[in-house]
Amino acid sequence: MFNIGDTVVCSNGVCRIEKIGPLTGMGRSAADRTYYTLRPCFDNAATIYVPVDGDDNALRFALDKDEVKELMNEIDDLDQIDISDEKKRETEYRNAVNSKDPRRLIRIIKTMYFRRKARIESGKKSTAIDERYFRIAENRLYEEMAMALSIDRDEVKEYIRNYIEKK
Repeated sequence: MFNIGDTVVCSNGVCRIEKIGPLTGMGRSAADRTYYTLRPCFDNAATIYVPVDGDDNALRFALDKDEVKELMNEIDDLDQIDISDEKKRETEYRNAVNSKDPRRLIRIIKTMYFRRKARIESGKKSTAIDERYFRIAENRLYEEMAMALSIDRDEVKEYIRNYIEKK
């Protein structure tokens, strides 16, 4: 169970729980259930409602500073996604993004970094699917790390680079 004020990760990214209770003005079925009212940390205009009694995997606690450092220590050990079939790779990307697992997001980013480099060296561009999932993975991971480290989202890439270079 989560509490008001908790920072969580859902399918839309990093959010804060603002309220827990029934929804008013949204019909009888919404009033009969208890919902988490979430405010995305990087989009103050949006509001997300997640049923408390819904999917156990709909929310997870966001990483804290120590967990981010632990994650950084694992980067070298996280394998790239090695799937040559475009459709199967896209399915893996989609599943990774939907899993809300930061390790799987790192795998996408790592895969894309090396795939992009190899394609450019051979005179090709990145595929639209690769670029799309790269942006999604990068945004979600960087938002969560920015919250945990109390830095701007734009500073996360530099933080990762510095962390890896110090190892």
